[in-house]
Amino acid sequence: MEKPGLKPTCREVHRLVSEGMDRKLSLVERIRMRLHLTVCDACTRFSGQMVLLRQAMRRFPFDDEEKR
Repeated sequence: MEKPGLKPTCREVHRLVSEGMDRKLSLVERIRMRLHLTVCDACTRFSGQMVLLRQAMRRFPFDDEEKR
C-alpha cells in the first residue's frame, strides 16, 4: 500500500468518507479529506450521496425476523 501523500486521491477520499460513517477519523484523515473535498466536485457529490443514503437507510422500516 502506498504511503499517503499530502494530496489524497479520489479513491482514498471515497474510502475515508465511507469509513468516517462508521468510525471517528483521525485529525489528519479529516483534514486531508476536507482539503480534497474543497477542490473536487465529484468527491463532494459522492460524500453528499453517502450521507443521503445513510439517512434513508435509518428511516427504512425493517421487519423483525420473528414477524415472518
